[in-house]
Amino acid sequence: MMMKDRVAIITGATRGIGKAILYRFAEEGATVVGVYANNDQMAQTIQEDLRSKGVKVTFFKGSITDQGFIRQLMEQIITEYGSIDILINNAGIVADNFSSQMLLDEWNRVFRTNFEGTYCCSKEVIPYMERNGSGKIVNVISVTGVLGREAQTNYGASKGSIIGLTRMLARRYASKGIYVNAIAPGMINTEMIGHVPTDKLDNFLLHTDMKRLGEPREIADSVLFLASTMSDYIAGSVLKVDGGFIR
Repeated sequence: MMMKDRVAIITGATRGIGKAILYRFAEEGATVVGVYANNDQMAQTIQEDLRSKGVKVTFFKGSITDQGFIRQLMEQIITEYGSIDILINNAGIVADNFSSQMLLDEWNRVFRTNFEGTYCCSKEVIPYMERNGSGKIVNVISVTGVLGREAQTNYGASKGSIIGLTRMLARRYASKGIYVNAIAPGMINTEMIGHVPTDKLDNFLLHTDMKRLGEPREIADSVLFLASTMSDYIAGSVLKVDGGFIR
Protein backbone atom coordinates (compact mmCIF):
# COMPACT_ATOMS: atom_id res chain seq x y z
CA MET A 1 0.00 0.00 0.00
CA MET A 2 1.25 3.42 -1.02
CA MET A 3 0.96 5.07 2.41
CA LYS A 4 1.94 2.18 4.67
CA ASP A 5 3.87 3.33 7.77
CA ARG A 6 3.23 7.00 6.99
CA VAL A 7 1.49 9.35 9.42
CA ALA A 8 -0.86 11.86 7.79
CA ILE A 9 -2.75 14.79 9.34
CA ILE A 10 -5.84 15.98 7.47
CA THR A 11 -7.67 19.14 8.53
CA GLY A 12 -11.35 19.64 7.80
CA ALA A 13 -11.63 15.86 7.78
CA THR A 14 -15.31 15.20 8.51
CA ARG A 15 -16.95 16.33 5.29
CA GLY A 16 -16.56 16.85 1.58
CA ILE A 17 -13.06 16.76 0.14
CA GLY A 18 -11.41 16.27 3.54
CA LYS A 19 -13.50 13.20 4.28
CA ALA A 20 -12.70 11.75 0.85
CA ILE A 21 -8.98 12.35 1.43
CA LEU A 22 -9.18 10.68 4.84
CA TYR A 23 -10.82 7.56 3.38
CA ARG A 24 -8.38 7.45 0.44
CA PHE A 25 -5.33 7.66 2.69
CA ALA A 26 -6.77 5.05 5.06
CA GLU A 27 -7.29 2.73 2.08
CA GLU A 28 -3.62 3.12 1.22
CA GLY A 29 -2.50 2.12 4.70
CA ALA A 30 -1.68 5.51 6.24
CA THR A 31 -1.97 6.21 9.93
CA VAL A 32 -4.57 8.95 9.65
CA VAL A 33 -5.22 11.79 12.07
CA GLY A 34 -8.30 13.88 11.29
CA VAL A 35 -8.81 17.40 12.63
CA TYR A 36 -12.27 18.96 12.72
CA ALA A 37 -14.02 21.95 14.28
CA ASN A 38 -17.63 21.00 14.99
CA ASN A 39 -19.09 17.78 13.59
CA ASP A 40 -18.76 15.29 16.46
CA GLN A 41 -21.39 12.96 15.04
CA MET A 42 -19.68 12.62 11.67
CA ALA A 43 -16.28 12.06 13.29
CA GLN A 44 -17.77 9.23 15.32
CA THR A 45 -19.55 7.77 12.28
CA ILE A 46 -16.34 7.77 10.25
CA GLN A 47 -14.38 6.16 13.08
CA GLU A 48 -16.96 3.42 13.51
CA ASP A 49 -17.19 2.78 9.77
CA LEU A 50 -13.43 2.45 9.36
CA ARG A 51 -13.11 0.42 12.56
CA SER A 52 -15.57 -2.09 11.08
CA LYS A 53 -13.11 -2.40 8.16
CA GLY A 54 -10.15 -2.93 10.48
CA VAL A 55 -8.80 0.61 10.06
CA LYS A 56 -8.03 2.93 12.96
CA VAL A 57 -8.44 6.68 12.52
CA THR A 58 -7.85 9.22 15.28
CA PHE A 59 -9.77 12.50 15.44
CA PHE A 60 -8.96 15.72 17.28
CA LYS A 61 -11.49 18.52 17.71
CA GLY A 62 -10.30 22.12 17.73
CA SER A 63 -9.65 25.27 15.73
CA ILE A 64 -6.78 25.31 13.25
CA THR A 65 -6.27 28.98 14.11
CA ASP A 66 -5.58 28.13 17.75
CA GLN A 67 -1.80 27.83 17.76
CA GLY A 68 -1.78 26.32 21.26
CA PHE A 69 -4.15 23.57 20.17
CA ILE A 70 -2.17 22.86 17.00
CA ARG A 71 1.15 22.79 18.88
CA GLN A 72 -0.25 20.37 21.45
CA LEU A 73 -1.75 18.26 18.67
CA MET A 74 1.61 17.91 16.91
CA GLU A 75 3.33 17.01 20.18
CA GLN A 76 0.73 14.36 20.94
CA ILE A 77 1.00 12.80 17.49
CA ILE A 78 4.78 12.67 17.75
CA THR A 79 4.53 11.07 21.19
CA GLU A 80 2.09 8.46 19.97
CA TYR A 81 3.37 7.70 16.46
CA GLY A 82 6.96 8.97 16.40
CA SER A 83 6.73 11.10 13.25
CA ILE A 84 4.52 13.22 11.03
CA ASP A 85 5.07 12.52 7.36
CA ILE A 86 2.20 14.35 5.68
CA LEU A 87 0.06 17.41 6.36
CA ILE A 88 -3.03 18.10 4.27
CA ASN A 89 -4.27 21.64 4.89
CA ASN A 90 -7.84 21.21 3.72
CA ALA A 91 -10.01 23.07 6.26
CA GLY A 92 -11.71 26.17 4.93
CA ILE A 93 -14.87 28.26 5.02
CA VAL A 94 -16.78 30.55 2.70
CA ALA A 95 -18.71 33.77 3.31
CA ASP A 96 -19.28 34.99 -0.22
CA ASN A 97 -20.00 38.60 -1.08
CA PHE A 98 -18.97 41.31 -3.50
CA SER A 99 -16.09 43.45 -2.28
CA SER A 100 -18.27 46.58 -2.23
CA GLN A 101 -20.76 44.86 0.10
CA MET A 102 -18.44 42.79 2.25
CA LEU A 103 -18.27 43.36 5.97
CA LEU A 104 -14.87 43.46 7.63
CA ASP A 105 -15.93 40.56 9.84
CA GLU A 106 -16.69 38.44 6.75
CA TRP A 107 -13.24 39.22 5.36
CA ASN A 108 -11.42 38.51 8.64
CA ARG A 109 -13.32 35.32 9.43
CA VAL A 110 -12.54 33.72 6.06
CA PHE A 111 -8.90 34.85 6.08
CA ARG A 112 -8.40 33.66 9.64
CA THR A 113 -9.57 30.14 8.88
CA ASN A 114 -8.30 29.68 5.33
CA PHE A 115 -4.95 31.45 5.36
CA GLU A 116 -3.97 31.75 9.02
CA GLY A 117 -5.11 28.18 9.73
CA THR A 118 -2.96 26.84 6.90
CA TYR A 119 0.00 28.92 8.07
CA CYS A 120 -0.41 27.86 11.70
CA CYS A 121 -0.57 24.13 10.91
CA SER A 122 2.39 24.34 8.52
CA LYS A 123 4.49 26.36 10.97
CA GLU A 124 3.95 23.84 13.76
CA VAL A 125 4.57 20.70 11.69
CA ILE A 126 7.68 21.78 9.77
CA PRO A 127 10.15 21.45 12.69
CA TYR A 128 9.20 17.77 13.07
CA MET A 129 9.55 17.18 9.33
CA GLU A 130 12.92 18.97 9.40
CA ARG A 131 14.07 16.66 12.17
CA ASN A 132 13.08 13.65 10.03
CA GLY A 133 14.62 15.12 6.88
CA SER A 134 11.41 14.58 4.90
CA GLY A 135 7.77 15.55 4.67
CA LYS A 136 4.92 16.45 2.33
CA ILE A 137 2.54 19.37 2.78
CA VAL A 138 -0.43 19.71 0.43
CA ASN A 139 -2.53 22.86 0.63
CA VAL A 140 -6.05 22.51 -0.75
CA ILE A 141 -6.99 25.83 -2.34
CA SER A 142 -9.43 26.46 -5.22
CA VAL A 143 -9.51 27.64 -8.81
CA THR A 144 -11.02 30.78 -7.30
CA GLY A 145 -7.63 31.45 -5.71
CA VAL A 146 -5.93 30.97 -9.08
CA LEU A 147 -8.32 32.78 -11.42
CA GLY A 148 -10.56 34.88 -9.19
CA ARG A 149 -14.35 34.68 -9.08
CA GLU A 150 -16.93 37.41 -8.66
CA ALA A 151 -18.64 37.57 -5.26
CA GLN A 152 -15.84 35.50 -3.69
CA THR A 153 -13.45 38.32 -2.87
CA ASN A 154 -12.43 37.14 0.59
CA TYR A 155 -12.38 33.44 -0.34
CA GLY A 156 -10.37 33.98 -3.52
CA ALA A 157 -7.91 36.32 -1.80
CA SER A 158 -7.40 33.89 1.09
CA LYS A 159 -6.78 30.98 -1.25
CA GLY A 160 -4.53 33.08 -3.50
CA SER A 161 -2.49 34.01 -0.44
CA ILE A 162 -1.97 30.32 0.24
CA ILE A 163 -0.38 30.00 -3.21
CA GLY A 164 2.21 32.55 -2.13
CA LEU A 165 2.73 30.73 1.16
CA THR A 166 3.09 27.42 -0.68
CA ARG A 167 5.82 28.78 -2.94
CA MET A 168 7.66 30.51 -0.11
CA LEU A 169 7.69 27.38 2.06
CA ALA A 170 8.72 25.22 -0.90
CA ARG A 171 11.62 27.54 -1.67
CA ARG A 172 12.74 27.50 1.96
CA TYR A 173 12.39 23.79 2.75
CA ALA A 174 12.61 21.70 -0.45
CA SER A 175 16.37 21.31 -0.01
CA LYS A 176 15.63 19.83 3.43
CA GLY A 177 13.37 17.14 1.94
CA ILE A 178 10.08 18.89 2.72
CA TYR A 179 7.98 19.32 -0.41
CA VAL A 180 5.12 21.81 -0.30
CA ASN A 181 2.52 21.99 -3.06
CA ALA A 182 -1.06 23.11 -3.56
CA ILE A 183 -4.06 21.63 -5.31
CA ALA A 184 -6.80 23.79 -6.81
CA PRO A 185 -10.12 21.97 -7.20
CA GLY A 186 -12.84 23.29 -9.45
CA MET A 187 -16.53 22.86 -8.64
CA ILE A 188 -16.72 19.64 -6.63
CA ASN A 189 -19.85 17.71 -5.71
CA THR A 190 -19.80 18.30 -1.94
CA GLU A 191 -21.95 19.95 0.71
CA MET A 192 -20.07 23.20 0.08
CA ILE A 193 -21.85 23.86 -3.24
CA GLY A 194 -25.24 23.86 -1.52
CA HIS A 195 -25.06 27.65 -1.23
CA VAL A 196 -24.30 28.15 -4.95
CA PRO A 197 -27.33 29.37 -6.97
CA THR A 198 -28.30 27.11 -9.87
CA ASP A 199 -27.57 29.77 -12.50
CA LYS A 200 -24.07 30.30 -11.10
CA LEU A 201 -23.42 26.56 -11.08
CA ASP A 202 -24.68 26.20 -14.66
CA ASN A 203 -22.43 29.07 -15.76
CA PHE A 204 -19.42 27.45 -14.12
CA LEU A 205 -20.08 24.15 -15.89
CA LEU A 206 -20.66 25.96 -19.20
CA HIS A 207 -17.05 27.17 -18.99
CA THR A 208 -15.67 23.81 -17.87
CA ASP A 209 -14.41 21.53 -20.64
CA MET A 210 -15.82 18.36 -19.05
CA LYS A 211 -19.27 19.90 -18.44
CA ARG A 212 -19.65 18.19 -15.08
CA LEU A 213 -18.89 18.54 -11.40
CA GLY A 214 -15.80 16.88 -10.01
CA GLU A 215 -16.14 14.15 -7.40
CA PRO A 216 -14.40 14.27 -4.01
CA ARG A 217 -12.64 10.99 -4.78
CA GLU A 218 -11.00 12.59 -7.82
CA ILE A 219 -9.54 15.33 -5.66
CA ALA A 220 -8.45 12.77 -3.06
CA ASP A 221 -6.58 10.82 -5.74
CA SER A 222 -4.69 13.95 -6.79
CA VAL A 223 -3.85 14.82 -3.18
CA LEU A 224 -2.59 11.26 -2.74
CA PHE A 225 -0.27 11.77 -5.71
CA LEU A 226 1.18 15.00 -4.28
CA ALA A 227 1.63 13.38 -0.85
CA SER A 228 3.29 10.22 -2.17
CA THR A 229 6.75 9.39 -3.48
CA MET A 230 5.36 9.70 -7.02
CA SER A 231 5.70 13.49 -6.70
CA ASP A 232 9.21 13.60 -5.24
CA TYR A 233 10.46 16.09 -7.85
CA ILE A 234 7.57 18.51 -7.44
CA ALA A 235 7.75 21.52 -5.11
CA GLY A 236 6.02 24.89 -5.07
CA SER A 237 3.48 23.84 -7.70
CA VAL A 238 -0.25 24.41 -7.98
CA LEU A 239 -2.10 21.46 -9.54
CA LYS A 240 -5.45 22.47 -11.01
CA VAL A 241 -8.00 19.66 -10.83
CA ASP A 242 -10.98 21.46 -12.30
CA GLY A 243 -12.26 19.55 -15.32
CA GLY A 244 -10.72 22.16 -17.61
CA PHE A 245 -12.23 25.31 -16.13
CA ILE A 246 -11.33 28.16 -18.49
CA ARG A 247 -12.65 31.35 -16.86
